[in-house]
Amino acid sequence: MTVPLAAFLPAVQAWFAEAFGQPTAPQAMGWPAIQRGEHTLILSPTGSGKTLAAFLWGIDQLYREIHGSGADHEEGVRLLYVSPLKALNNDVERNLRAPLAGIRRVAKEQGAPLPRLEVLVRTGDTPQSVRQRMAKHPPHILITTPESLYLILTSPVAREMFRTVRTVIVDEIHTLVGNKRGVHLALSLERVVELAGQPFQRIGLSATQRPLDEVARFLGGCEWEGGGADPVPRPVTIVDAGMVKPMDLRVFMAVEDFSELPGGSIWPAIIPRVMDLIEAHHTTLLFANSRRQAERAADRLNDLWLARQSGRGDGPEALTEGGAVKGVGFHGTGAPGGPFRAHHGSVSREARLHLEQALKEGQLPALVGTSSLELGIDIGAVDLVVQLQSPRGVARGLQRVGRAGHLVGQTSVGRFFPTHREDLLETAAISRAMREGDVEPSYAPQNSLDVLAQQIVAMVSVQDWDVPALYGVVRRAYPYHKLAPDLYRSVLDMLSGRYPSTAFRELRPRIAWDRVHDRLTALPGSRLLAVRNGGTIPDRGTFAAYLPDRKTRLGELDEEFVFETRPGDVFTLGSSTWRVQEVTEDRVIVTPAPGYLPRMPFWRGDAPRRDYHLGQIYGRFRRELAQHIAAEGEAGTLDWLLEEYELDLPSARNAIRYVAHQIYVLGAISSDRTVIAELFTDPLGDLRLVIHSCFGARVNSPWALALTQAFGEAMGVLPEVMVSDDGILFRFLETDQAPPLDLIREMGPAEARERLLAELPNSAVFGAQFRMNAARALLLPAARGTKKRTPFWLQRLRAKDLLSVAK
Repeated sequence: MTVPLAAFLPAVQAWFAEAFGQPTAPQAMGWPAIQRGEHTLILSPTGSGKTLAAFLWGIDQLYREIHGSGADHEEGVRLLYVSPLKALNNDVERNLRAPLAGIRRVAKEQGAPLPRLEVLVRTGDTPQSVRQRMAKHPPHILITTPESLYLILTSPVAREMFRTVRTVIVDEIHTLVGNKRGVHLALSLERVVELAGQPFQRIGLSATQRPLDEVARFLGGCEWEGGGADPVPRPVTIVDAGMVKPMDLRVFMAVEDFSELPGGSIWPAIIPRVMDLIEAHHTTLLFANSRRQAERAADRLNDLWLARQSGRGDGPEALTEGGAVKGVGFHGTGAPGGPFRAHHGSVSREARLHLEQALKEGQLPALVGTSSLELGIDIGAVDLVVQLQSPRGVARGLQRVGRAGHLVGQTSVGRFFPTHREDLLETAAISRAMREGDVEPSYAPQNSLDVLAQQIVAMVSVQDWDVPALYGVVRRAYPYHKLAPDLYRSVLDMLSGRYPSTAFRELRPRIAWDRVHDRLTALPGSRLLAVRNGGTIPDRGTFAAYLPDRKTRLGELDEEFVFETRPGDVFTLGSSTWRVQEVTEDRVIVTPAPGYLPRMPFWRGDAPRRDYHLGQIYGRFRRELAQHIAAEGEAGTLDWLLEEYELDLPSARNAIRYVAHQIYVLGAISSDRTVIAELFTDPLGDLRLVIHSCFGARVNSPWALALTQAFGEAMGVLPEVMVSDDGILFRFLETDQAPPLDLIREMGPAEARERLLAELPNSAVFGAQFRMNAARALLLPAARGTKKRTPFWLQRLRAKDLLSVAK
């Protein structure tokens, strides 16, 4: 018996030995710290048993506590599990049944029976009746999301279940550290500490997290010691069991040359290759980078499947770019005649659960998904992952490929299909970084005042607070450990209605601030405001799609897509075909439309962007590839690419030819050390300037704003501008004057910052971010007296009015 396992109850030891034999690395390394009661952060590859490492000691302690008290069920949550994905929560609840049932069975066989532990899931999908029962009779183990945790904490009755919390597990913590959703969770965890009356143990889990010390500070938060002026970080034990599991990666080109595409599209070449891989494996998971692409891929696979069934083969005549089936009808209710389906966030919960279960049971040969399937869901015996285009991130690539061979000791098999030359180079760079575990770093946003405002209203809505006491709780959360007192009080000024002028008269106070006694109290409607407008995920403007019974929800459609849709139109959702019957102010009523040519829906802003860290990795690869070509020629470079970068022969040849051509034409290629400015005249005679910069849109977008202003000052004409992950395109109209290219080289950080701050308030991106922040701060609540969605255009109009007043 290993030493960490020896500390468990005999029944737990016997069950574990029977089920698994020996502990895995994260279990053997993590249990000693967890058993000592230390806050613990575990880094370990997917499918290595880290979730059980986090749960098992808490389960053991629960059995000891409840069995020792003699009560069959003591009220209150002892173990709280938080993950960012509802599907992952449901999966964890299912996976807990085996150890809980197994341990009780072994204990009964040993003559020392153990009580039954209650496990429940609380998410936005949980029925109201279950929520009410949960509030009256809390489970021992609660599985939830950050948003549902916030809602429970903001309920005067339900929040009482957290007074008994002893352990909190935060899974997939890497998805929370670097964004406001994580900031929101950090404050919620400190609210749980207040209810519990004592610090609880925190356990963080992820397969892709860097830097570990930053993630540890986020997980642990801070505490006040010795009357100091600032809180100090709680100590967190870091268990680094490695990031990379055995992987079999390969980058494939579906054609010999991207410049010679049959029919002008790469997809008629890719889909048959993907289908061959699916047929050669038991269960395949395909990943696309957007919901629209997932729908199209599933549709094309069904087309090809039907073509092969009818003996029409794989040629271009078997597939059409629009995704229609030629000469073959559909069957069923809105379902295409093929086995392939799309799984993404805009498909209804019931459909997603059905697809996940069908995949686990081996009923589907493949499933096409997006980020909704990339986290730690146990989706059965997947033996192959196919990524369509670059995954656009190292951590994302590791998470997705890790779905294949998910069990301990198995090798994850991943196949990548780039669709153009730049995509090929980025995919090659990512595959190498995946093998090295060089994931993008995450840093917690500091002093997010919109999230702070929302949480303050929520906290005050359920109990009165002294201003200094609430400030002390807020600063224990790592994202607010340096929050200045005047900044904190300015937020209280805003929430209590102390505005600088009557121009803000439409903004009513959210809470009351008794400045004589320095005490905060709720106003009528404070709690309803906090509950109905809580969370940090911005409203992107969606319409729900329903069947004519107006009860069966099929999924969500983008508002802009709905505005382009009329009754009678046919579209695809979840790889099924539907006809629009009616469009109301908040939903679309549809009926099945099998056999009709559908439109593909689109969802704005759901494609991932290149991170700056990935931009550096990608740029370094471009530079090294150019150096190899110059030093060793095509033959030597070919060997290097085949050995180091997981490329097949056509991919390697295309990468070399592309870079060599760039160098031949321009004399250089953009990289982590080189930015290229290229000036030319388009067919209409307008001057265009391209700045080749591979650092991603998060760098290129603000740079474009600063340069646009500078060019406007110098030339008297503002250029049109477009930005991508690979560069900036300027178009100069109404002038024959060449832009002063020295501006690009001479603009330093100080000047760029000054120009950016001057230009940003007038930009579209600032208006969008202002709307999201104002909504998070509860300044743009839903219309009063109605449960219907506030139309997205109305939200934008109200935000625009508020911004003009604030300016």
